[in-house]
Amino acid sequence: MAYEKLFSPYQLGTQVLKNRIVVLPYGTSMVHDGAVTDEDIAHFDTIAASGAGLIITGATVVHPGSAMRLRKLVEVYDERVLDGLRRRADVIHRHGAKLYGQLVHLGREWIGMESDLAPSAPSPIRSPRDPFPPRELEEGDIAAIVEAFGRSAANLKRCGYDGAEIHGAHGYLVAQFLSPACNQRGDAYGGSPEKRLRFLFEVIDAIRAHCGAGFGLSLRLSADEELVDGLEVDDTVAIAVAVAAYGGVDVLNITMGTRGGYVKDMTGPDAPAASAAARIRRACGLSVIVGQRINTPELAERLLHEGAADLVGMARAFLADPEWIDKAAAGESGRIRPCLNVNQDCRAFSPHLHCSVNPRTGRELWPEFRDWLPAAPVKRIAVIGAGPGGLEAALTAARRGHRVTLFEATDGVGGQFLYAAAVPHRQGLLRLIDHQVGELRRLGVPIRLGRRIDGVEDLGQPFDAAIVATGAVARALEVDAGGAAVLSWFDVLKNGAPAPAGSHRAVFVDDGTGFWWNYGVAEAMVDAGWRVTIVTPSAAVAHLIPVESVAALLGRLAMGKTEFRVLSGIESIEPGAVHVMPMVSGQSERLDCDLLVMQTGRVPVSGPAKALLDAGMREVHSIGDCITPRRMAQAVFEAQRIARVI
Repeated sequence: MAYEKLFSPYQLGTQVLKNRIVVLPYGTSMVHDGAVTDEDIAHFDTIAASGAGLIITGATVVHPGSAMRLRKLVEVYDERVLDGLRRRADVIHRHGAKLYGQLVHLGREWIGMESDLAPSAPSPIRSPRDPFPPRELEEGDIAAIVEAFGRSAANLKRCGYDGAEIHGAHGYLVAQFLSPACNQRGDAYGGSPEKRLRFLFEVIDAIRAHCGAGFGLSLRLSADEELVDGLEVDDTVAIAVAVAAYGGVDVLNITMGTRGGYVKDMTGPDAPAASAAARIRRACGLSVIVGQRINTPELAERLLHEGAADLVGMARAFLADPEWIDKAAAGESGRIRPCLNVNQDCRAFSPHLHCSVNPRTGRELWPEFRDWLPAAPVKRIAVIGAGPGGLEAALTAARRGHRVTLFEATDGVGGQFLYAAAVPHRQGLLRLIDHQVGELRRLGVPIRLGRRIDGVEDLGQPFDAAIVATGAVARALEVDAGGAAVLSWFDVLKNGAPAPAGSHRAVFVDDGTGFWWNYGVAEAMVDAGWRVTIVTPSAAVAHLIPVESVAALLGRLAMGKTEFRVLSGIESIEPGAVHVMPMVSGQSERLDCDLLVMQTGRVPVSGPAKALLDAGMREVHSIGDCITPRRMAQAVFEAQRIARVI
């Protein structure tokens, strides 16, 4: 078998896992009034079917004081939610996985939602991510929360779970007690590393008292909180050694970062927690899970051989391809649909979990996505346009058995996505294109490059249906610059940022959309050596870039001394300067610059669809940006939705 160590059994506490693959905890938000829904259960049925050894479900709160007003987290302390948890456990166990449930109290963190109750924490120190400081927990409050962990674990056991995980990472309550950045108490629960461990040890004792020794127990820790005055790797090594000596925990689940920064995006390295996990494993002797940005079985196998961990965990990789384990076991890792680590749909929770590259995630019960139906009847289908939407439409239709031909006007595939991947730190987007093309070749789908389709006669043969994915193009720059150096955003994407001239100062105009099309171009200008001022009518900077990406992006821009003018627009342009008009004050500001780059937006290329319909083709479907310009996720979703039923 390929990846021999990855697929070998592992003794975890009193339980045997069939392999060393762990589905790491994540929330689906497919929760109503604190209870899992049929949609959540169907999702985990799909995830479990591929054959992980251990699944850890997430977002399970132990106490009413940590419940959000929307009730979108599982409230495991409530007897009324247990039936759904039993059904979820039965579905997962049917596929042979062991099942742990992650237990959490959020403490001072509100995770972007509102609560009817005051936040609470070891010390009244406000989270930088939320507006209000927490109240300091009294010893009676602490005792009640400790007991809530024990009762909640017992509820999991009653529902058939094999174990629980204490969420002691990412800046939530257990981590707040452990971290000197959050715990400034002077009583028995703070003041020294040993005292800061007391709350955790009491939680361990409560779970063991309620559940017994045979119930599995994991502890998730942030090896480095990546916070000023927060826990660093040396501190977490000491915590792990103390936990091992205390007893009661079977496995440590090692991660990095805190809320807003622990879901690592494509700008960082693979497996950022691996070296810390290896140190912790050597020091404490407990079993260790390592996760974060581990997407391939090759990397997972290598980490096991190198001793970084005993078990390897992933979450987003399985959202992108629930068949990840099946393909790895069959030695077909090259066929795994890659997670791009863009953190867009999987972290937006709008209204719940989705995936940019796998539209079935979160839609497992939709009629279009529930079953994979063979084509009946088989049709001859022309797909026009080879961006991610067109490639996905061709791939999906061909997998169902249709006779597909893909047409592309240029001499290569990828469409506008190639430009999206051209800005700094976004080259990883091309992995989706590589995957789609590889699968099309495997299926023998002909790709006709250099074939512009303006009408039915350009197809060269009769087709029963067409899927048009001709995308959008940049709107032309229409500015009377009076001789000033002015480029469109697309000029920079296509040709790269020009070399700095004069004062090296440039202005970039964000049209208020606040996405990578703007800030990626601005970063390309910074990397070329320009000192950039970004002008936007929006009140926020980069507001549509995922929270886990925006801090790193703004940090990189800050290294280039980038400045911002929000709630502002360009009043006038002259050689060597622009005049910026703030919407609030109405007092114009002159900015010296030797280059102005403007976001002009995109316009759909809808002509081919109209031409085919006008020529009498009875079945013509448009998808993606040729309807109206949006993101890659919408193009892939529309491609699959049409191609699954055509």
